[in-house]
Amino acid sequence: MHIKRALAALSPALLLLLAVFWLIAGESRRAVLAQEAGALDNVLLRKTVVFAAPGLDPEAACQSSAETTIAVVAGAPAYYCYAITNNSGGPITLLSLLDDNGATVVDWTPGPVLQDGQTLTPSLTNGLIRTVSVMTTTVSQALWTFEKGGRAYQIASQPTTIRIVDPRLSATLTVGAPSATCSTTTSYNAPLVNNAYGQAAYCLTIRNQGDISFTKHLVSIPALGIVEAPLTLSSPTPPNQTLVITHASPLASWSSRLLQTVDVASIAVRAFVTSTAPNGVTAAASSVVTVNGPAASIQVKRNVMDRPDRCEDDSTTSGSPGKVVFYCIVIRNTSALTESLQLVPLTVHELVDGATGGRVTITDALVYGGGRITITNQFLAERGLPQILGPVQYRQPGAFSTNVSVTSSNPERGFRATATSNNTVVTIPTPRPPTPTSTFTPLPTWTPLPTWTPVPIPPTWTPAPTWTPIPTWTPTPTVLFFSTPGGAPPTPYPPIGIGGLATPTPDFSAPPGFLDPFAQTATAQALFGFPPADPFAQTATAQAFFGFESPLTTPQPPLEQAMVSPSPQAVITVTATPEPTSTIDPALRPIQPPTPPPGEAAGLFRAVLTGTVFAFALLGVFGGVALFLLLAGVLAGISVGNPGPPRYRLSRRTPSEEETLRSSPASPTISPSTPSSTAQDDDENWPASLP
Repeated sequence: MHIKRALAALSPALLLLLAVFWLIAGESRRAVLAQEAGALDNVLLRKTVVFAAPGLDPEAACQSSAETTIAVVAGAPAYYCYAITNNSGGPITLLSLLDDNGATVVDWTPGPVLQDGQTLTPSLTNGLIRTVSVMTTTVSQALWTFEKGGRAYQIASQPTTIRIVDPRLSATLTVGAPSATCSTTTSYNAPLVNNAYGQAAYCLTIRNQGDISFTKHLVSIPALGIVEAPLTLSSPTPPNQTLVITHASPLASWSSRLLQTVDVASIAVRAFVTSTAPNGVTAAASSVVTVNGPAASIQVKRNVMDRPDRCEDDSTTSGSPGKVVFYCIVIRNTSALTESLQLVPLTVHELVDGATGGRVTITDALVYGGGRITITNQFLAERGLPQILGPVQYRQPGAFSTNVSVTSSNPERGFRATATSNNTVVTIPTPRPPTPTSTFTPLPTWTPLPTWTPVPIPPTWTPAPTWTPIPTWTPTPTVLFFSTPGGAPPTPYPPIGIGGLATPTPDFSAPPGFLDPFAQTATAQALFGFPPADPFAQTATAQAFFGFESPLTTPQPPLEQAMVSPSPQAVITVTATPEPTSTIDPALRPIQPPTPPPGEAAGLFRAVLTGTVFAFALLGVFGGVALFLLLAGVLAGISVGNPGPPRYRLSRRTPSEEETLRSSPASPTISPSTPSSTAQDDDENWPASLP
């Protein structure tokens, strides 16, 4: 209440005084603000942006660039560059630098003092160069805080823009026959024309398909010898503009190279184009076409020779088993007609021979189209190559057909041709005996077949002298010694040889009919099995052949009568030695029968005559059997003429006591240990045919 009254009591003069004071204070404030504003205007903060191209020096680019807007592809690197200049009339202290994208560039508390009229430039050491990479278009502004006169101030830079662009470029290369217009194909065949290489014309079309203009284009076509060749442009190439370069285009000084003479087998021609925008953004594109040149072809001829250094037109040969041959190869380049034009050269030849299985590669044999080359073993040897063309030896009869496979090429130009030769035949006929067919050569003398010689008739088989009954075992033949009283020499018994009973020599002085009864009886017993009439013969024969006394003999008188009997006495020695061998003992002597009394000659003669008749009958039976066996042996190839040595061995034995008692006391006794001269003579006269 009192306050209201006091205010009401104030005079209008006081109110006027307060209004004047307010006006004076406001003017002072505006003067100070104007002074501060002048100080800020004299401090300049500059921010630029530079595209971080490969190989670019950041310090030099930032200190010289004034660009605040650039166009880059998404993610491309860029540099932000900061610089500050002090024209405020006094020193300032630099504090912190911020960018409006929220990043802190520097934070100095306090920072360096920048004198009046000085500028702080960006460098890699002071941190005023910053690398950024953005994916979308970005606009940014920097703020720098500094201090002057004890007060802090803040200045801002001009805005900078990084624009994201999509630079796109297309390049199309086509090829065809030479023409004023561009071909639309990407493949072309250029064969030989009039015995010359064909030509191919190329056309390059470049189109800007992006959202930025290009001011520079570099073209590279290595197959045509074009490397980073520029185009001559009067103005930048804006988006959607197209450039066409032919072999007569004025846009390129190298356009004449787009017309090519195709001297290769096949080639892939690739073009590379790189376009650059003013701010350094680039775009690249490429294209490729295929051109086929003349086709290489060869013909291969294979011949067979007898020498390794010759080659003639002969694909067949023949000879006897063991013939040795060599092969040779003729390669003709049929790619062109005339070798003088030097078209389609072939320099490398690879051979695979079918006869030897060998493989060789010849690398220095140049042959042009229309030419030929001959390859022999001599050719290969001169170049130090394996000699695979022989020698080949054919040992067996037959027709041998082989060939060779050849591949000729040119690695530098890509020519390549493969061919198989003709078959060469080597004929080896089957050996046959020579047949005289020529009329000029006399026929050989005909030699008749050898005269047939009949098979000789084997000798007549003679039965064994000893008859052995079967199955009775036959003992070894026994030698019997007979002696007569008074020491008269005994009559030798006819020898028995291999061929049978030997015929004794007849005594023409002896009277007929007086034969030795002992010999007659023993012979009849030995040959025909008749019992001998004489008891001594019976006993001796039975003892010699059967080992016991004959059952046909009459009973012998007792020992006493035998001792006084006036009949001739004899000492009988019987030895049976079963020796396995046939060795003849030289001490053996033949059987010596005693001389019979004259009174018994007639009886003995009748007995011998009867035995002879029976013997002839028995010999007839044996002869038939022998003739059958002889014929069978001849047919079977068996000889019975020599039956071999006798199976038995005759030897001397000592007379027993009983035989000694039977002998006469007056007759001399023949001892085996002391033989008489007569016995020795008998041994000497022993026939060689008897064992």
